[in-house]
Amino acid sequence: MADKTIPFRLITPIAVAFEGDAELVIGVGTEGEEGILPSHAPFLTALRPGVLRAIVHENGETKRLEFATSDGFMQALPDRIVVLVDAAVTREKIDVAAARADLEAATERQKSLTAQTADYAREQSLIDFANARLTLAG
Repeated sequence: MADKTIPFRLITPIAVAFEGDAELVIGVGTEGEEGILPSHAPFLTALRPGVLRAIVHENGETKRLEFATSDGFMQALPDRIVVLVDAAVTREKIDVAAARADLEAATERQKSLTAQTADYAREQSLIDFANARLTLAG
C-alpha cells in the first residue's frame, strides 16, 4: 500500500516557508500545473510565478496551504518533494497595495521593452508574481 503522505519542503533564499508532510503538491510549471503525489517518479520542472497549493498534515490535522510563489524549481523524488523559489507569500502576508504597485510599475517598464528579450521576460515574471499575490489575496 502506498504511503498517504510525503515529506515536503518549500524553500526560499531567506527561510524554509514550509516543512512537513503532504498528500499532494501542485505547482505552476512552465508547461502548466503539475501535481505531485507520494511515490511519484523522479521529476524536475521549472516553476513560473503562480499559486502553489498543497494538502498537508500539521498537528494531526489535514490542511490546505496556498502560497503565491515566484520563479523557481520543483523536484519530486519517490521519498520527498522540494520546491525552491525566490519568494513565497501566504494570503495573510500579502500587501495588496504593494502588489498592485508592483504590477503597475512592471507593466509600465515592460511597455518600453522589446518582446522576446531577457528584460521583457524579467518584467513579465514580476507581473505574474504580482498577479499571483492579488489572486491569492482575493
